[in-house]
Amino acid sequence: MPLIRLKLRISPFITTDFTGKFVKTLLINTNPELEKIFEDKKYPSPKPLRITPLLEDKKEEPVYPKVVITRFGEVAGKPKNSPNPISINGLYHVYIGYEKSLEPEINLTITKLLGGVELKYGNDVRVKLVEYEKVEQEVPREFNSVKVYFITPAIFVDPFVKVSQTDKDRAKRFIPFPPLIFSVNVYDLFKETYKRNIIRLSYSLIESHTILNTVTKVWYYYDGKWLPGVIGYAKFFLRKGIHKNAKEAVKKILENAIEMGVGSGRAAGFGFVKMKFDTTS
Repeated sequence: MPLIRLKLRISPFITTDFTGKFVKTLLINTNPELEKIFEDKKYPSPKPLRITPLLEDKKEEPVYPKVVITRFGEVAGKPKNSPNPISINGLYHVYIGYEKSLEPEINLTITKLLGGVELKYGNDVRVKLVEYEKVEQEVPREFNSVKVYFITPAIFVDPFVKVSQTDKDRAKRFIPFPPLIFSVNVYDLFKETYKRNIIRLSYSLIESHTILNTVTKVWYYYDGKWLPGVIGYAKFFLRKGIHKNAKEAVKKILENAIEMGVGSGRAAGFGFVKMKFDTTS
């Protein structure tokens, strides 16, 4: 599944919302054929397209109203105040991951962005693509551990609802446990053997004892509401001596997560991750 990075020059506007909404609006405005993927609730899930919010040009820090809980155990109630407005102006990055079947739609979108597009987003906004790059990041055939960096808020999907074959509910999960983090990726890849591969993943990746010190909660502002998500990073060790089939399954799951993100809301800009592998023997 291709993953591309766009460098955009954006004229000034002000927002108080998650900037993934702006990116989605931009892409639909640029290529209306994408609207059914983003907006049609009957479209198959998981969606074959993921985006990020706007990312700062230099550090690639995501731009959105947020309140980060910085200390473990800190009082973490929902913020009471509305967020301060954010000024957008200049160069930003956006990542887009998609299934190969969407190549014609994505190519058309890129072509139009190269010429510059205008849209209404509070006021008239002009966007022009100034740089385009295909991102290649492979999972090593052999690695000892992996750090998973949650760049944008992750909203984990509970695999045990599907495994237990109970009616779906809206309960959210927040513990950075591999089957919660990667449940959507497992479903993307292994629909027919979902239960087996959720168990494989749970067994194969072992969390570091530091994990509760390196992940934290973030309150993000979306559609007029403060909502919770997970940011920071989680380190996992690959269990030694696992079967080669399990190792290959884990590799595919991690590759899918890099390209398509993790959790729910990937087509809205949530669950963008980067990974760093330790391959030292």
